[in-house]
Formats: sequence, structure tokens, C-alpha cells
Amino acid sequence: MDPRSRLVSTCQAEAKAYGYTLTIWGGGALLIHAFGTPSPPDVFAYVFGALFGFALLVGYAFDSPLSSGGRDDDQRDGDFLAASTIHFLATPGNLLLAYATILLLAGTGIPHWAAYFAVGTEATLAYNVLTLLEDYIGELLSVPRFQRG
Repeated sequence: MDPRSRLVSTCQAEAKAYGYTLTIWGGGALLIHAFGTPSPPDVFAYVFGALFGFALLVGYAFDSPLSSGGRDDDQRDGDFLAASTIHFLATPGNLLLAYATILLLAGTGIPHWAAYFAVGTEATLAYNVLTLLEDYIGELLSVPRFQRG
């Protein structure tokens, strides 16, 4: 495999995790800015919030927790818009939602751990929903490929 093809494969494989990492890190940084250094319960609440958000997504996507395939096993490997791997919508869009959530919660006097849990959940849910929107936009903008006969 030539280096450029390998880089294409690597970018495709890492794109969603890379954007999610920026989302989670950015959301945590915004929480620290608003609430100060997190206590151990705050950190655990943030992580459990993210896990809860992912559990909600998995619960929707799969028919059963023991299922090995989703509701729609049709995988399209080749049709994507490279720009959608950069996550210009999902990452900053989610950070705006996280910031709005933090601003709403900061003035309520709720325990810090609850804010961390809420933002962890929101970050996971919103990021994944926004990547679906990016994929849809990518499908609309991608140039159709001609099939070889």
C-alpha cells in the first residue's frame, strides 16, 4: 500500500474518534472554566455521563445488547466526503451546546457532579447526532461515482 492510500485509510478509521476526543476534551475544559478543578466525583460523573449517552445510542442502534449487528447492517465503505472527517459541524457545534448547557446549569446551584454528568451525556449524544448530519450533508455533496461494467 502506498503512503497516500495508507493515510486515506488511517484518516477514515480515526475520523470519528478524533472528533469525539476534541469534543470530550473541549467540554471538560469548558466545565473546568465554569466550575473550577473537578473533584473525583465530578470526574466520575463526567465519564459516567459520557457512558450513559453512549448506552442510549447503542440502545437505539441495536436490537439487543447482545446483538452483533445494528438495525441496518448495510455498510457503505466507499461513499463519503473527505471533508466530513474533519467534523467542522459536529465538534464546534457540540461545544456550543455544551457551553450553553454549562451556562444554564452554572446559575442553578446544582451540584457540580450533576453538571459534569449532564455535559458528559450531552457531549456524547450531540456529537454522534451531529456526525450523522455531517454524513448526510456529505452524501448530498459527494460526486456520484460511475460504476464500471
